[in-house]
Amino acid sequence: MNLKKKKAQEIGLRLRTLLKLPKAHKWVCYECFYGNIDQPLFLGKNDFQICLEETFPHLKTRSLKRAEWSKIRRMMGKPRRCSEAFFAEERNALNLKRKKIRILQSQKVVDIEQFRDLPENIPLSLVIGAKVTAILRKPQEGLFMGIIDAVDMTHGMYRITFDRHGIGTHSVPDYEVISNDPPTYIALSSFQSKVRPRLPMFASSRFLQLLGTQVAQALNDRDPLLSSPVSPSQIKQEPHFTSTNTNNYEDEGTLGGFPIKFLALLVRLTKILNIKKRTIFELKAMNTEAEKMRSLQDPITRGFKKQYAHLILTLEKLNISLDEHLKAVQHFTAELFKSSNLPSVAEPNNIKEKHLRQAKDTISKVSSSFDVKSEASLNLITELLGLMLQLKSFAEIEVGSQELQSLENSLKDAKKLVNQINHSHFESQAQVPIAFMQSSLSHLGNLGAFAESATICNNLVT
Repeated sequence: MNLKKKKAQEIGLRLRTLLKLPKAHKWVCYECFYGNIDQPLFLGKNDFQICLEETFPHLKTRSLKRAEWSKIRRMMGKPRRCSEAFFAEERNALNLKRKKIRILQSQKVVDIEQFRDLPENIPLSLVIGAKVTAILRKPQEGLFMGIIDAVDMTHGMYRITFDRHGIGTHSVPDYEVISNDPPTYIALSSFQSKVRPRLPMFASSRFLQLLGTQVAQALNDRDPLLSSPVSPSQIKQEPHFTSTNTNNYEDEGTLGGFPIKFLALLVRLTKILNIKKRTIFELKAMNTEAEKMRSLQDPITRGFKKQYAHLILTLEKLNISLDEHLKAVQHFTAELFKSSNLPSVAEPNNIKEKHLRQAKDTISKVSSSFDVKSEASLNLITELLGLMLQLKSFAEIEVGSQELQSLENSLKDAKKLVNQINHSHFESQAQVPIAFMQSSLSHLGNLGAFAESATICNNLVT
């Protein structure tokens, strides 16, 4: 083992000496450094491999005789020479692909047919606060680590503050920046659907810290949920915002084009979600420890039970706070729609009534073909048909919390019409499958339990 360690140290010393040479350092950067935006373009299958797979799809071996290889070369033709025109064409093609990836990263509505030449997985844009390594030309050439302070999606640049003293902050092209953590990808196929793929819900901690500090200064608010990291004990159970006037959300001004109070609400909400995530992780660890104690027949101590109960109560407190903040976010969204003269978001009850009317019309058209005398059975058939029509409509629209809440209301109303003896059958055959569908459709993921209630809450942000 000592011999291997000594050998590794010798190789490391030689490599360090090699990288001190300017030409060797440049060669390593050109050959081994690929920015996040370039990784799917260069680290995937090369043109020769793709051409070989398309021309000979059943060729599995890579050990060929000379005659076989010569035949393949003749069928594929001669490669182009390395001329100036060839390299210029390749650079233009690369820049065009980078531009297309940036368009997808910006989440703009696009015609997917124009992006078929891109790889299957598209990297997400880096966020403020992400730790990266970048190639810098001036004032000092080399590879340096830093933190992203701003993102310029228009020009494909990142504003990076470097860790090394004396370098400062510089704008670097996105193809010369690589994240220290593994990059996150979105499948290209997800852009084919009408619903655009959503970015990860949790922003970086540094971004939240910077935004929270700016919002707290603008509002002159000392709430620890805004300006500093918090613990579950600092979260209030009552709503942080109480309603007196629901139309003055812009009275405090804007920050980056968004109402400051709305940003404050989002910062609080995201920090509460982060706290809940940590609490659930602690609860899972305690569950594992409890299972181990029971398997070894060890007694569960009073302190362990007390800590477990404290976590359960903390989660209950977090859920109450989440429910209040999510309702306030939905109110703000409705107010923004009104102020922007955009089509208003349909309320859950209106959505349910719309599909219920369609169900009644359908039943009235086909009522002559069957004879149902029981009014209760007819009402149940109408409710179930309305539920099916609502599920069918999800394939044609972008599903939001209002649609999901309407679906939940329809499911509850249908269950009320089912005989109590058949409740368990209804739950297994209808309620559970629809719950799985709700979980996959909701952009809130597992937060679907906190969707808007049947009526818009009046305890909203002021």
